[in-house]
Amino acid sequence: MTADAYLVLRCDADDETETDGRCCAEGSWPVRFEPHTHQHLRRLLKERRGWRRTRDGRDLCPDHASDDQPAA
Repeated sequence: MTADAYLVLRCDADDETETDGRCCAEGSWPVRFEPHTHQHLRRLLKERRGWRRTRDGRDLCPDHASDDQPAA
């Protein structure tokens, strides 16, 4: 039996419909952990799946990324 480690990011947006009050969306990529980092994962999720990292360090799924845009 073997075990692998994969990086996963969870959306940090508030969602009152969820039991813990946070969005349940998770972002991952089908590659092993080594030598990848969370920085690599964030870049892939941003470029290919629409995730966004805010200036205050929150990761937002595509559903919440557009909701959190600053007003122009």
